[in-house]
Amino acid sequence: MLFIFGTKAYVTVLAVLTLVCRVCGNPAAQRIEERVTKFTLFFVPTFAISTSYAVQCAMCAATSRIERDEAERLAAGPPSDLKRGLGQGQQRPS
Repeated sequence: MLFIFGTKAYVTVLAVLTLVCRVCGNPAAQRIEERVTKFTLFFVPTFAISTSYAVQCAMCAATSRIERDEAERLAAGPPSDLKRGLGQGQQRPS
């Protein structure tokens, strides 16, 4: 009996944000990515083996690993105060 098995990585872009790069220090577009490695049997993905998260800089192409909670926080976008245009030193309307 012949079994053909292996792994395949699937990359999903969760968000693209303008942030300061951790490596080059330039403000540039940063891709927040989720990488899921799946076990394949007869070229059909069956189950996930591992999941990791990373930030990739568009300026220098450096990739930095991040934790899941940080990836979810960045992908969710800015806090609601920033969405309404409130910056530091400004007060919320009552």
